[in-house]
Amino acid sequence: MNPREQWEEIERLYHAALELPKRDRTAFLDRTCASEELRLEVASLLEAEADVGGFLDAPPGRLAADLLDRQPGSLSAGQLIRDYEIEKLISMGGMGEVYLARDTRSRMPVVLKILRRHLTTNLQAVDRFETEARAASALHHPNIVTVYEFGESTAGLFIAMEWLDGLTWRDQMKRGAADIAQVLNWGAQAACALNAAHSAGILHRDIKPENIMLRNDGVVKILDFGLARLTGPVRREPDSIGASGTISGTLSGTLLYMPPEILRGESASSASDVFSLGAVVYELATGKHPFAGDTPLDVFEAIECRSVIAPSSLRPSIPVKVNALLMKMLNRDPARRPGAKEVWEELSKFSAKA
Repeated sequence: MNPREQWEEIERLYHAALELPKRDRTAFLDRTCASEELRLEVASLLEAEADVGGFLDAPPGRLAADLLDRQPGSLSAGQLIRDYEIEKLISMGGMGEVYLARDTRSRMPVVLKILRRHLTTNLQAVDRFETEARAASALHHPNIVTVYEFGESTAGLFIAMEWLDGLTWRDQMKRGAADIAQVLNWGAQAACALNAAHSAGILHRDIKPENIMLRNDGVVKILDFGLARLTGPVRREPDSIGASGTISGTLSGTLLYMPPEILRGESASSASDVFSLGAVVYELATGKHPFAGDTPLDVFEAIECRSVIAPSSLRPSIPVKVNALLMKMLNRDPARRPGAKEVWEELSKFSAKA
C-alpha cells in the first residue's frame, strides 16, 4: 500500500469510527485495522478530533489536506525550520510530528517536535505543547531532557531539544530482564530527576516507560513534560482516551501507571509521580506490571483494590530493602509513600552494592 492509499484507508476508517458511540470505537478499530500502526494512526486522528472544537464541521477538502499533512515526509529532508535543517521523520501522532534535525549554527543533532498546524488554534493543544517546553526548559538537570528553543515557524509551533541516542525504558523492557544493579541505577537517576522537578514545584504527571530514555552511555533522561504543572487540583479537560493510553478529562496521565488518588479525581502531588515511578521500576525489575489487567476496568480495580505481589517473589535477586522501598512507593496512601529524594538516595545505595 503506497502512502496515499494508506491515508485514504485511514480517512475511511476515521469517518466510519465517527459514526459510532465513543465507547464502541476501540473495538471497531481492533476489528477493522489490518495493522497496529494503522489502528494507532486512526486512533490518534480521533483523539485530535476530540481535542479540536469544530473539527467535525471542517469541509472534506480540509480534512483530506490535514490527512495528507500527516503523511510521512510532510517536512522533507533539507527543509529549514528556523535554524534547524530537517534530516528525517522520527515519529508522528495526533498532536504532531517529531523529526531529527541539525542545528545549522552548531551542526549538532537536535529533535524537533512540531505541533500540527490545524491544532494551533486549539488553546488546549497549544497549552500542552507550551507546558512541555516551559517545564523542561526551566529544569536544568542531567537526567531531564534539555530544551534549546521554543518558537513558531511556517510549519507550526516547534520545540527544539537535545537528541538522545538510546532506548526508551519500554524498548529496554522488550529486550528482557536487565541486570538488577543496572535497574537500580536507572531508577536512582529517574528519582533524582523527579526530585529536581518536585523541588522546583513541578509535577510530571505522566511517568511511564515511554517517557524515560536510557542513553547508550547509561544516562537516564525523563522526557515529555506535556502534562506537567505546579501542584494543585486535577485539571479538567474534554474526556478522551488517546492511542498511547494517555487519559484526559478528570484524569491526566497513563492508566497503567496512574496512582489511585488521581483515579478518584483528587489532587495530584509529588507522591503521585513517586507511585508512577514505582510501577515503572517494578516492571523493569521483574518483567511484570504490578497492576496488569485485560481491560481498563481490570486495571482500575487492580490499582484500587488488588494487593501488590512483592517484587522479590518474582525476582529473588532484588534486595530485601529495595523490595520494601518499591512496596512503599506503591502504597495506596500518598502520605505513606517516600519522597523522590528518599527514593533516589536509597536506590543509589543499593545500586552501588548490587
